[in-house]
Amino acid sequence: MGFLRVLEGLRTPALDRLMSAVTAFGGEGLFIAVAIVVFWCVSKKNGYYLIAAGVGGTVISQTMKIVCAVPRPWVRDPDFTIVESARAGAGGYSFPSGHSQIAVSALGGAAMTLKKTWLRAALWILAGLVCFSRMYLGVHTPEDVAVGAAIGLALVFGLWPVFKNHGDETRAVTAVFAVTAALALASALYGQLHAWPADVDAENLAEFQKNSFTMLGVAAGVLIACPLERRYVDFKTQAPLWAQVLKCLLGLAVVMGLRIGLKAPLNALFGGSLAAGAVRYCVMVLAAILVWPLTFPWFEKGCPMSRGWRKALKIMGIVLLVIALLAAALLWAVTRDSSMAPRDFPEATNPLITPLGVTMLSGHRAGGGAAPENTMMALKNCVECEDYQLDIFEFDLHLTADGVLVLLHDSTLDRTSDAQEVFGRPNVEVGTLTFDQLKKLNMGAQFIADDGSMPYADLHGDDVPEDLRIITVDQALTYLESAERDYRYIIEIKNDGERGFEAADKLYATLREHGCLDRTVVGTFHNEVTAYMTDNYPDMHRSAGVREAIGFYVAALLDLHRDNDTFAFRALQIPTTDYVVNLGTARVVNYAHEHDIAVQYWTINDPAEMARLQSIGADAVMTDLPELGVGVLNQP
Repeated sequence: MGFLRVLEGLRTPALDRLMSAVTAFGGEGLFIAVAIVVFWCVSKKNGYYLIAAGVGGTVISQTMKIVCAVPRPWVRDPDFTIVESARAGAGGYSFPSGHSQIAVSALGGAAMTLKKTWLRAALWILAGLVCFSRMYLGVHTPEDVAVGAAIGLALVFGLWPVFKNHGDETRAVTAVFAVTAALALASALYGQLHAWPADVDAENLAEFQKNSFTMLGVAAGVLIACPLERRYVDFKTQAPLWAQVLKCLLGLAVVMGLRIGLKAPLNALFGGSLAAGAVRYCVMVLAAILVWPLTFPWFEKGCPMSRGWRKALKIMGIVLLVIALLAAALLWAVTRDSSMAPRDFPEATNPLITPLGVTMLSGHRAGGGAAPENTMMALKNCVECEDYQLDIFEFDLHLTADGVLVLLHDSTLDRTSDAQEVFGRPNVEVGTLTFDQLKKLNMGAQFIADDGSMPYADLHGDDVPEDLRIITVDQALTYLESAERDYRYIIEIKNDGERGFEAADKLYATLREHGCLDRTVVGTFHNEVTAYMTDNYPDMHRSAGVREAIGFYVAALLDLHRDNDTFAFRALQIPTTDYVVNLGTARVVNYAHEHDIAVQYWTINDPAEMARLQSIGADAVMTDLPELGVGVLNQP
């Protein structure tokens, strides 16, 4: 941790962006692209070599992650901060570093196949930079990175003699991938059959199980495709340079299209089973080794075609180039951090809009990073805390089978509770159970404390305290309103369709009963529920629906003139850059305030980002860790 502390002190915005870009070279997409390009254009045996190193390394590193169960650096040391943009790609356990292993396997393996010294050196340097980036971003310790890189190095150098001397022999390739498939199968069976302890990180376990099946699919695909390709296809890798580029671009589009397009139908066919991932990646490998290479003789000849076809392709190329340039311009427009200065709007009538430089603090899922989310314990933790005071409580609602509105984010119960143990099966839908059935659960069973422990995991049945059992919106509001602090509320309805309409009806009645209708903003991701609330409860403040938020952003980007009554919502509850588009700009905030709309950002767990949003005029930030707002936000 000492070395990470040194790097933490060296961070700058420019270096953050650079290291975030470098770390992408350790992702799965790079591994797929490098291995396929080498296989198609350089050498089939070298392509198999890279696939074997990458798949074997992934199986080993993912198994070590779940067995060693080492928490991330910021979990071990709560005072340590990471580069926030790296958090999304750093879930689960820390040891060893998967990005480091993939970077060394893919880039180092590619370097082994090259003859030019400068190219080999460049690839090894890039692999080293990926390893360094994981430490700079704060998501891995030196030990994590060293072991991840060591796994990659062991496979890169261990497999090289085999493929260099015997890579043209079908028997040798199939033998290597038989061993790789056996390792992946053993890993998959271990993930499914092992009696995992209650305190295992559910997210990391799910990722381990998914990756085991994925790598099994890749290895099985090579075992099937390699002998068939050698016997029936036997493609040549040579082609003119421009034809090689076209071959790779079109082929990668086909393979990646299968990767994306097959996901939903195979999940539906296999009922969400992990086998769907194995089949999907097996099909991708078969397409890459057997199907797409059938076109290679045409590329080898320089893509011969009639004059008419050439003209048509030229026109198509120009059109695609224009589209690409327009897309790049659009991407620049929607991702840039606008230099527009924030403005104060003292004439605003919306009580949710705060003066410039003042930002309300909201507990996301009732401060779910400090205590089990959406529980009475979380509510009490915030209300009774002497170090900070919330202005707004944010929580989520689902309808039970008997029509009770309960606080819960997911539609299923496994991520937060002991539902699998209580009900004997995974993925139980909250809407299929009554409130009394749900009261049996420990809603803090999966909560992970700052020190990496799971303090409530062993509580079951009668041992579960009341403040860890599921609660209704009525219970939550009864408690919060008794504090006599005039809290505001952000409430999200999770149900859709008719169930969403029923939830809106019940919530409206509850808010009126507690006298907090004018202090609550209700939101939902379901457009039909948004429309229902507008039509039936015009006096219930609501946030923008998905379509409305998109329309608003386009209007703000183009600075279109709109009357205030154009927008039926009172608040814009949005992320900053979660969906590529940069919504955390003064342009968005100014345009919203100009139209009497408050802007409230989620989910902000970085104090520096809180301060930046306050500086551009944000009215509220929602955070899992409210204590981070102390000393940063100027609250009303």
